[in-house]
Amino acid sequence: MKRKWMVLIASIVAIMLCISVVFYFWHKEQQKKDAVAKYALLEEYSYAGGTLHMEADTSEYDQTGDPNDIELMPTDLTYDLLQRWEAIAEVIPTIDYPEEAVEKEDWLEVFSTLANNRFDMEEASEKLAERVTNETPESMVINSYIYKGMIRRNYFREFLEENGIEGPDQRRLE
Repeated sequence: MKRKWMVLIASIVAIMLCISVVFYFWHKEQQKKDAVAKYALLEEYSYAGGTLHMEADTSEYDQTGDPNDIELMPTDLTYDLLQRWEAIAEVIPTIDYPEEAVEKEDWLEVFSTLANNRFDMEEASEKLAERVTNETPESMVINSYIYKGMIRRNYFREFLEENGIEGPDQRRLE
């Protein structure tokens, strides 16, 4: 009888030890996944802030270590970019403008929408360039305009003027 109890206790200890080892490795894996997710979110804030010309307030993040505590703050350059983007989206329906996300100041969603529009912008740029005969076409004219306000081709300046986005200007290159 005593031997049965010893075997039972030894079996229970062995099972608990196995469960503990499994839990330990599962917990380590979860920590690794959490660290990767945190790093990815930090990168997203960095890319969003840089692309949208924003400033970042990290004072709360510095205390908590939670990337969701980073606050992206728009600058005048941000509002200029948004204004150009909205104007282009009004005349080129394949380009999305995230009006609701802008109103809510959900800057990660705004950045995501802008990034997802990249190929649509290039495609629209190529369509604009199809009618050009006296200039070298460029597949990034819309991207350059939205991101930086650059108008590097006369045909694109004419398109902007025809659609009331930009006024007449004698400069060819900016």
